[in-house]
Amino acid sequence: MTYLQASINPYNGIVIDGHALPNSPEEFKQQLQLSLAHWQNAGHAAVWLTILLPQAHLIPQVLAAGFDNHHSHQHGFTFTKALIEHALIPHFATHTIGVGGLVINDKQQLLTIREQDHIHTHPHNWKFPGGMLDPKEHIHAGVIREVFEETGIQTQFKRLLGCRHYHKGQFNTSNIYIVCLLTPLNHEIVLQASEIADARWMDINEYLNDEKIGAYNKAILKSALNDNGLLPQSLPSLSATADELEIYIG
Repeated sequence: MTYLQASINPYNGIVIDGHALPNSPEEFKQQLQLSLAHWQNAGHAAVWLTILLPQAHLIPQVLAAGFDNHHSHQHGFTFTKALIEHALIPHFATHTIGVGGLVINDKQQLLTIREQDHIHTHPHNWKFPGGMLDPKEHIHAGVIREVFEETGIQTQFKRLLGCRHYHKGQFNTSNIYIVCLLTPLNHEIVLQASEIADARWMDINEYLNDEKIGAYNKAILKSALNDNGLLPQSLPSLSATADELEIYIG
């Protein structure tokens, strides 16, 4: 009987090759038991195992061996098992990233929206257009896309203004909400009717003097008017490409 094919990760953990698993549940069970005992005796900290969708019938054997669910993805499921006490097993995605576009035109008007979901429960919730980043999407690209999708306003990215960290986000995750300053390239609003109930260009002073507008949005707007914020930067000395990394520095 041979051990399961695996490699060692930076945490002294074992990563089982999910593409090389036996198809038979009984054969897999025997190899898994033998391999776990071997890796534990060798002093490894933990085991990582990804079960691909065609191998889903092996999951009962994985759970019976004491593995915990770590995360799922479009190709399968990843499980972990600690082999020593206090083994370092980093958490999977604990945060979502949202972006808001603070769009100011040359008439000192602010682009604001009311969402369909809020129109009855929070009818005075005039907020910045925006939404969630797509996977692998940069902040500047995501906020431009979201503003255009919701309002039909095309924009140019200027700078990052600030963020809010909130621990009651979607899907039981924390949320980081990033607000960016944008300059409009057109002014005719075209609503995304499925999500947005109303949108308008609102005078900045009207927005700041409205007692029902949230304090965070007002603080971000004041920061933009004071020319504060972080600018996108390029650092050629870094090994990552522009598609992999974006940097903002004050």
